[in-house]
Amino acid sequence: MSDLPPNAFRAGTPVSVTPALPPEVVRWFKVYAAAMALLYALVLLFAVAVIFMGFLAEDIDPVEMAILGVIMGGLGFVLMVAFAAALFLPQRPWVWVYDLVLIAIGLTSCVTMIATIPLLIFWIKPETKAWFGRV
Repeated sequence: MSDLPPNAFRAGTPVSVTPALPPEVVRWFKVYAAAMALLYALVLLFAVAVIFMGFLAEDIDPVEMAILGVIMGGLGFVLMVAFAAALFLPQRPWVWVYDLVLIAIGLTSCVTMIATIPLLIFWIKPETKAWFGRV
């Protein structure tokens, strides 16, 4: 028993040991999260432009454009922060679920579905769960 890692057995029952290197899907998820954070930053910038364009245009009601811009900007900001936070979160079991929710958000668009379906397939594999400490 001395040649096993200290957390390999606890009260006689085997406990999974966290792998030394992250699975490849973790790196691809970080690329996905960075791209989505950038995309939502652009949505936020576009929302600001919509608000100002509403005040400059003569044939568009500025109140409608302001409401549209605030809603779009609010969603863009919240999602930008959510995806950017995923880049810096620690390796914990709850982070696996948080990242899974971010992958599910990407499944709502036909454009990002191309990336999120393979991410989802590899994300739910046991080695990825073990990396985050989910057994």
